[in-house]
Amino acid sequence: MSSQSPDLALSRPYSLDAITRDARITAATLGRRSDPDRNGRRVLTHDEAMALANTIVSMATEPALGVEVDHRVTTIARITQSNQVACAEVDRLRLSFTTHLGGALEVDINSNVRDLTTLKRVVKHAEARLTPPIRKEDEEEDDPDDPMHTALGARTYLPVTMWRETTQRAMNELQGDTIARMIAVMQRSNFNCAAMVGLLSRVKLRMSTMGKAAWGEETDSEITVTARTPDGKASGWSGQASRDWSKLHPEMVAQQAIDMANRNRGAVRMEPGRYTTILGAAAVGTLLSEMRSLFDIGALGPFHLGTSTDGKKTKIGQRVFDTRISLVSDPADPEYGDYPFFDNGYPSGKATWVENGVLKTLACTPGDAMMLGRTPIKLPDAICMSGGATSIEEMIAQCERGIYVHRLSSVELADQLSGAMLGTTRDGCFLIKNGKIHSPITNFRFYESPFIAFNKVLAIGVPERVAFGPPSPAAMRYLSYDDPMDLWPKPPIVVPPLMVQDFNFSALADAV
Repeated sequence: MSSQSPDLALSRPYSLDAITRDARITAATLGRRSDPDRNGRRVLTHDEAMALANTIVSMATEPALGVEVDHRVTTIARITQSNQVACAEVDRLRLSFTTHLGGALEVDINSNVRDLTTLKRVVKHAEARLTPPIRKEDEEEDDPDDPMHTALGARTYLPVTMWRETTQRAMNELQGDTIARMIAVMQRSNFNCAAMVGLLSRVKLRMSTMGKAAWGEETDSEITVTARTPDGKASGWSGQASRDWSKLHPEMVAQQAIDMANRNRGAVRMEPGRYTTILGAAAVGTLLSEMRSLFDIGALGPFHLGTSTDGKKTKIGQRVFDTRISLVSDPADPEYGDYPFFDNGYPSGKATWVENGVLKTLACTPGDAMMLGRTPIKLPDAICMSGGATSIEEMIAQCERGIYVHRLSSVELADQLSGAMLGTTRDGCFLIKNGKIHSPITNFRFYESPFIAFNKVLAIGVPERVAFGPPSPAAMRYLSYDDPMDLWPKPPIVVPPLMVQDFNFSALADAV
């Protein structure tokens, strides 16, 4: 199904009869998303989401300034010990609205609403949680000349094309054939393997009572495999991610993980220190993912001068990375785009964060943008780094002595001011001598700022989208999420492998 334009004006106010009629249609369809008449579609259509949003407006006691409908269906299959399969599916419909009296309500109905009576009861229960209630006599009247009110009313959105029917079909087929083929590859190797196969269908609607609705729909898919040798002393990893399921190669991913584990046998210890390092795309993607929050104009960090967080003393216009590095977010990119609006529905367009090494802009909320005289732009959830033409094999051939790192794990921001991060290497770490892989080595802990490493680039490879797999238990605890499916998948991050100088490995790690 092709994506619809998100710039949808509400041509007329809905009457109560029209709302009731449309809501009944919506409620009736919530329980039959896989009917043939829906072409296998598992999530709400635009018309169904709009009808549901208008129903919420009609049922709320207090006037709603905005309504959000977020419907996602996620299926994840896990393979453990190369033959045990566990499948889970979450069908979650979240509704939220902001009231005129200053409260914000979120209702998670888990797609179990079947009638208007049930929906109304859920909404009233949510409204009862609003504390403290604001009396009518304490309300402030709207100022029609308020510049923020005027600016938020003038909204246009980039069209997005993140929906792929191939992924929707794969979700309905429950990946059965794919899992069987992957298990066959794993069992032939006699390695201990764990795999994840995940697919997502999702729609978002942000409706404003000022007459505009932001709409977007997406699919996504990902495969990751970790393999360990029978003695448990060597491991390997591989992964692929794409909005289009047909572009993934499950058997190849499984075989690559097994091959990496096999090459990693007999790892020897090596003294920590600073080495010329080739970072695989998965390693670079992990670093960039942790950097994203620092692109906020209000986040004190490497992009600011001194201790200013007022947006007036940033490094915008200054060189911050190697001149070969550019970073771009484009919601309209068919493969690597993202929703073109903030959580409150305000539009956010294409952003060039870094161009030829020079910092061009920083993320800014609509409220901060009004005060600073800037264009609102959201944080780079989906982001692409420019690349080069050097293959990993060519990087290795150019390296006299160094280390190849396949991927990183347990990475976290250690120092916000410098952007320094710490973590460990995982699933493939090798010593390079005289332009050749010399031997596998045990894992390191590292302490390094990518803001420094990205200024010491020796070679750049071809960009590719990075797979991350399911979130770790540590990430779940840190971000206070109860359900891992709320954190999967990450928006697309597209990066090349990099060869950098003097990457700092601070200690040995016992992790396999």
